[in-house]
Amino acid sequence: MKIILPNLALLCAAMLLLPSKGMLADPIQDGQSLAAELRALQIGIPGDISATLKIRKSGGERVQRQVQKQSIQTEQGWNDLFSVATDDQSNTEWLLIRHRNGESPSYQMANSESIPMSNEDYQPLVKDAAMTPVGGSDFWVADLGLDFLHWPDQRIVPSRITMRKGVACKVLESARPTQSENGYYKVRSWISSEYGGVVYAEAFDTAGQKIKIFEVNDVEKIDGQWYLKELRIRNLRDRSTSTLEFNNSGQSLSNQ
Repeated sequence: MKIILPNLALLCAAMLLLPSKGMLADPIQDGQSLAAELRALQIGIPGDISATLKIRKSGGERVQRQVQKQSIQTEQGWNDLFSVATDDQSNTEWLLIRHRNGESPSYQMANSESIPMSNEDYQPLVKDAAMTPVGGSDFWVADLGLDFLHWPDQRIVPSRITMRKGVACKVLESARPTQSENGYYKVRSWISSEYGGVVYAEAFDTAGQKIKIFEVNDVEKIDGQWYLKELRIRNLRDRSTSTLEFNNSGQSLSNQ
């Protein structure tokens, strides 16, 4: 099963345009524009998926869980519903992410054997509570919602590294309007100029210490479409790694 992401041809063309001679680029304005374009698209892990979550903890212990996700279109945007099975398959962790046009994502979690049927079955996660692990992994709720794209401080920053995973990128830096010690405070992400997705990102705490690395692995171009087979997060603070391996033929990086 190949899942197709939104066609980003117009976005890619805009990202490749250079300022005309005599004009200076505005890193804040350009960053805000790029983040706004990305927020309007279902990037990240769109569509319905089936995947295996593999966790390697700091002591070498390995955990494996099955993950399913459904995307539901709404009049205001779309909802993503993740389910992560526990080790013994006796219970399921549910994560509901609501993406409403013009708003930051909202997050709700629940634990039950079957799919929660009402809002009362979920526990809302607000503010720093979104910086919490999903399924005991290094993927946090805020990671799956690409929450950093909704932070107010967005800017394009210069970098000596402009190629990631074999594709040309722009580097977007996003910062939270908080000095909370919980989670991360700043994200530097490499956005593909070809298909508009995040191919690599680094997360920093309030002291400027790099604590997490996100990367797209096994990217392959087939019949003009980009596909990936896995996403990986390295938690530098906890010395653990979590990999999300997509089942079947992988996840497409551009919808048609």
